[in-house]
Amino acid sequence: MARFQQIVIMKTWIRLGLAMLCTWTAVIGRAAETRVEISPELKGAWLVPDAGWEGRTVLLFHGMASDMDDAGGLLKRLAERLAARGIASLRINFRGEGDALRTDLESTFETRLEDAAAVLAYVRQQPGVDPRHVGVMGFSLGASTAIETSARHPEWFRTMAVWSSPSGDQFTQMTLSETAQKALRDGEATEEIPGWKKLTTKRAFYESFRGIDLDVALAKYPGAFFSLRGSEDFLPQHEAEFMRIAKGRPAEAVVIGGASHIFNVFEPELGLAERALNLTVAWFERTL
Repeated sequence: MARFQQIVIMKTWIRLGLAMLCTWTAVIGRAAETRVEISPELKGAWLVPDAGWEGRTVLLFHGMASDMDDAGGLLKRLAERLAARGIASLRINFRGEGDALRTDLESTFETRLEDAAAVLAYVRQQPGVDPRHVGVMGFSLGASTAIETSARHPEWFRTMAVWSSPSGDQFTQMTLSETAQKALRDGEATEEIPGWKKLTTKRAFYESFRGIDLDVALAKYPGAFFSLRGSEDFLPQHEAEFMRIAKGRPAEAVVIGGASHIFNVFEPELGLAERALNLTVAWFERTL
């Protein structure tokens, strides 16, 4: 499988995720989250601060074949941190994909974009949300989803943060592997991903990336933009180019030295995931 498709391979995140979550102590002022149904097949977790909320809200998009909490519960932890700073959030399980135990991927990039639009429409209907102060955050393929959504609807988001984002021509990048080539040829392909699970992907999934160029897309987005990546990410560092392309201000990027694609979330003693969370919360506090 191409390195991009191994995005959230996450070592043994199914086995270790709960253990990691147990190390996360409650933050002051954390609100209780509410499970919500955007549509019969699209569900998520809505978290509104107990106090001090003035309508600021962030949508959180998970990576490929993961779920709304993502590797080591990073997105759940981010939602809790945001709530403690007076910012609401909604994170979702993308249709046909959003289940860490799922082995048969039924989503496409277009269904992801449809889900993103549905989620924003849902959030705008919630009492207290200020539509002028809505942001988006995406992790890996979730970053691709955020960037392309913002290109198609440049007025939707005031600010954006991406973690470990792909870049450039996505069809070319996504179809480099033998697995992708087999799926394009035979209709589907299954690969055993060491330490995680077997994952079956379909021709339609790969075909849905035709014409998607994230560099072209980012140039259409006028809002604030923040890119965060680890220096050991298997995806190429593209931060300097992102900063050149981004039209909105502020535009900032941070590369965390020694950090992996998932910020070494299963090695909490390194403090790299903690740094990613702190930088991202600070970004939304400043720009949302």
